[in-house]
Amino acid sequence: MKLLNRLLAVIVSLTLIAAATVLVADLIADWTGRRPAVIDWHATYRWAQRTGWDAGSVRLICLLLCLLGLALLAAELKPRRPARLVTDSDDPAIDAAYTRRGVAQAVRTAVTEVDGVDRTAVAVRRRRIRVHAHAVAREPSLAPLVRDSVTLAARARLDALDLRRPPKLAVRISTRSR
Repeated sequence: MKLLNRLLAVIVSLTLIAAATVLVADLIADWTGRRPAVIDWHATYRWAQRTGWDAGSVRLICLLLCLLGLALLAAELKPRRPARLVTDSDDPAIDAAYTRRGVAQAVRTAVTEVDGVDRTAVAVRRRRIRVHAHAVAREPSLAPLVRDSVTLAARARLDALDLRRPPKLAVRISTRSR
């Protein structure tokens, strides 16, 4: 969503810069007596005077503007990803939270401390934390034990963070034998 907002901001700002440049160029041309510079405003004004609201071109322009407005409204009303995960507190005046990156680092640290895990990737979303751990198992029969250990370590760290609405935990293990 952040990318979409930035893209929309760039498009709107470039459009405003272009419109302002055209307006300034036309004003300077009008003051110096050299018109039209970019847009023939008088011809546009005459077209608007003779064209009614029921004309197809006016309806199309109105429809396009309505669709653009609805698209901007939908983009702004879509809930954004939480930047922080709020912690539980006994005092309602205290507002403490962890960033998503901080929660990911805490879970990653807990999981990499599990015996046999050599690297971990953690993704924190609004309602789910995905943990993908790479483990080295001496025997293939130990893979379920590594998965249980990783799940318990991640769950214990999440419980220790005391989040108000803890996300669901999804753990995936990739094992390779030594």
